[in-house]
Amino acid sequence: MRQIGRYQIIRRLGKGGMGAVYKGIVPVIEKVVAIKILDPAEIMEDILGMAKLREIFTFEARTMASFQHPFLVTAHDFAEDAQGRPFFVMEYICKNLGDMIGEEFQMEKNCRVIPAQEVLHYGGQLLKALAFLHHNSIIHRDIKPQNILVTDQNQVKICDFGMALVEGVAFCGPETMQIGSPFYTPPEQRSQPSGVDGRADLYSAAVLLYRMLTGTFPGMQSFCLSQVNPLYDESWDAFFRKALSWNRDERFASAGEMLGAFEGLRLLREETRMPLHCSRVAPGEELRLRSEPLNVCRSRAGERFRLNEQFRPITVVERCLELRDQLARDPLSRLIWRRRASSYPLTQGEARAYIDQLNRHHHLGHDHWRLPTVDELLSLLELEGSAGDFPHIRDGSRWLWSCDLHGNHEGWYVNLDMGYAGVLDINCLNFVVPVCTMPAPDTSPLDNPTPQKP
Repeated sequence: MRQIGRYQIIRRLGKGGMGAVYKGIVPVIEKVVAIKILDPAEIMEDILGMAKLREIFTFEARTMASFQHPFLVTAHDFAEDAQGRPFFVMEYICKNLGDMIGEEFQMEKNCRVIPAQEVLHYGGQLLKALAFLHHNSIIHRDIKPQNILVTDQNQVKICDFGMALVEGVAFCGPETMQIGSPFYTPPEQRSQPSGVDGRADLYSAAVLLYRMLTGTFPGMQSFCLSQVNPLYDESWDAFFRKALSWNRDERFASAGEMLGAFEGLRLLREETRMPLHCSRVAPGEELRLRSEPLNVCRSRAGERFRLNEQFRPITVVERCLELRDQLARDPLSRLIWRRRASSYPLTQGEARAYIDQLNRHHHLGHDHWRLPTVDELLSLLELEGSAGDFPHIRDGSRWLWSCDLHGNHEGWYVNLDMGYAGVLDINCLNFVVPVCTMPAPDTSPLDNPTPQKP
């Protein structure tokens, strides 16, 4: 598909039961947007009929267009394509919590854990958004990680209102049809999806918060974080015991009440960086890190990048850095890093132009700067927390572009905070830490290096 209405289409982002979402460009101003078009699965059309699906789709667009809230995705255009199918246009946001925790189709598997301080940040925003929705008689009914987008300003935004219950009007189908994700929906929604209230969303939000903190789903009413992690006290246990009750009358009565309890939670001590649980290459053993870019699909990433199921490195290296004001030199991998990342996050195209500019100006005495590979970026993980502010990034974000690609429209990045590699659209924004390889023999040693060991 090359065109939807007046919008030029770049590629399809995803497909669900009701429709497909595309990445498109607004003509003239060339702004990147997300476009959702009614394109139902055949079974959905057989069950509900196209007229009913069109009504539901239009209702979703009208609901989203009414939002004026920082933590909700808003629809800002609606039209039909050349075939008469309705579509609506939204802001394009690259990241979501599902990708961050690595949740895929086999949801029962453990996922990545998000730092607790970030969970407090995201959870407060999520509950504020739910408070707004419920005040306006809107029950989302499908709160899950993939429906919580994360902006470049590190704000969450709830999306996908196709299953929402709005003032008693909602998507409806056969009584046996499941509304929402089975892992996140409360028992009353499974048995009577049209009879739920805001407490159903609060239950789903509590499951999401628990999964982000632990990497698992809550099971058999056992939520004792205090017994397995010294970060938490019994107030956390009490919070989840109430929020995850199977009896909705025993849960928080409103999003505002749950938000107040959530904002009162405190970490008992400063959070340490998460362990990688991987083998180590002995000190002094030279490791040759790949420097040439690759185009690698997800299914082969484990083999090519040496990653486990959670896309974290299987092996890390004990190493010794030599630091000075602007450069970091690693004799073992023979790499020279610029200690300061780009001043602002960049698209991958802008990142490559940024590297070219550094080389044209012979930045810091070098003219062979480049984007690092995934392998090289992952070698920084062991240094986090032990090498001062390297790499220094002004706003603290640790999403870094690599030079490796995933097809024609996506690139690989590394998240240093959570210690994993992932894939994002090349128009998404990440920071850049330039690297170059030492000449052989090394003719440009750093002045007065200060060795620092992890």
